[in-house]
Amino acid sequence: MCFILESQNTYEDPLSDFFPDSVVQRGLEKMFNMESLDIRESDLSNYDRQKIGQFRQSIQFRDNKYYIQLPWEEYKLSCVPSNHAVALRTLEHVARRLEKKQLYQDYLNIFQEQERDGIIEEIFMTPERFDEYVWIPHRPVLKTDFTSTTKIRPMFNCSLKAGDTPSLNEATYQGINLTNDLLDLHLRFRTNDHVVLANIRKAFLMIRLQLDSDKNKFYFFLKDGSRLRCFRYNTIIFGI
Repeated sequence: MCFILESQNTYEDPLSDFFPDSVVQRGLEKMFNMESLDIRESDLSNYDRQKIGQFRQSIQFRDNKYYIQLPWEEYKLSCVPSNHAVALRTLEHVARRLEKKQLYQDYLNIFQEQERDGIIEEIFMTPERFDEYVWIPHRPVLKTDFTSTTKIRPMFNCSLKAGDTPSLNEATYQGINLTNDLLDLHLRFRTNDHVVLANIRKAFLMIRLQLDSDKNKFYFFLKDGSRLRCFRYNTIIFGI
């Protein structure tokens, strides 16, 4: 994220209690305002206004976390298959490969930490019920450079397609393009005195899902020894 310093707040700052002496004015309203990205309300279709409005109304802040309801394309969502067979085959391949490299326990440790943090939860079910939920295959991403603090992390494939059926990514409401114009961004770097860059650790994993119907779209399998365990995400995950 980048923003210009010395802006003036036009709203009650929720972070002021944590940073009362900060000299950085967090101009979040301006930074995330669509007009600052040259997107005006008149440019939105009625469908976009409806979806964005529904999403905004669903946002809740409690227990120092944000809870949301995911916006879906309902006519596509009903066609997304379970994909549990693909997820199981992928898990077997991943487990064999990581066990040969003696890395599978490191991979499991990532999920165990997420379970302790309440990001995922274990669900007990029989194989006969697998097709009632959407299962996401996952694989490890390995980083070998010495500067990486996380050497291994899971990557989920929410773009998985089975035949002509839509992927889970395709069933989400895509929304409007909020990407900054690169020329404008470059000029801001060149013409202003101060720029702040930030990388918020696990930022999206702190955004929790309100509805079980949303959580049921993010199931996955884990192999723990000889046991097959079933989990689902309570938070947003972004697939590839």
